[in-house]
Amino acid sequence: MCGPNCQGKPNVKQITVGGQSVGISGFDEAMACGLAHLKGSDSEQKKALMDELKKHNYVPESREAEYAAAIWAEFKPLRSKQMGWLDDSYHGIPREEIEWHPSIDYSKCSSCGACFKFCKRGVFTFGDRTEVTNPARCVVTCTGCLSSCKEGALSFPTLVDLREQLKILREKYNLGK
Repeated sequence: MCGPNCQGKPNVKQITVGGQSVGISGFDEAMACGLAHLKGSDSEQKKALMDELKKHNYVPESREAEYAAAIWAEFKPLRSKQMGWLDDSYHGIPREEIEWHPSIDYSKCSSCGACFKFCKRGVFTFGDRTEVTNPARCVVTCTGCLSSCKEGALSFPTLVDLREQLKILREKYNLGK
């Protein structure tokens, strides 16, 4: 009898896409492809996931955003585990919905890369200039990179703004106080 890893038998996983259960062929391959792009930005990882997904599945253009959101939701816990991160949420709130990340004042920034070197979560990328390319990877309330920036080019939202944001999001997700 052929097992789940039998050659010729497609590996299929059921995921929820736009509220409907959908069978995805090549799910493990898509996850492996995403993990192969861990050093890239979130958008590069999302593109790699979708490219691999489309190799094995028909994705209607009208529903591509829903498929992308579904495969990304499946990938994030795997990425967190691989990277040694605890979670991609903050007290039950999806991290991507929380506006907490550094902003760069380019009139002060010398593109020295100190913030890039400091941050182990990959919030910044460093090329011609330093950029915040993965804001949702920033740990909520962390401001450690501020001390690495000798030019004072980095800033964060205020804690008062964060508190208000979290209050609204807790209500949205029915998380109480």
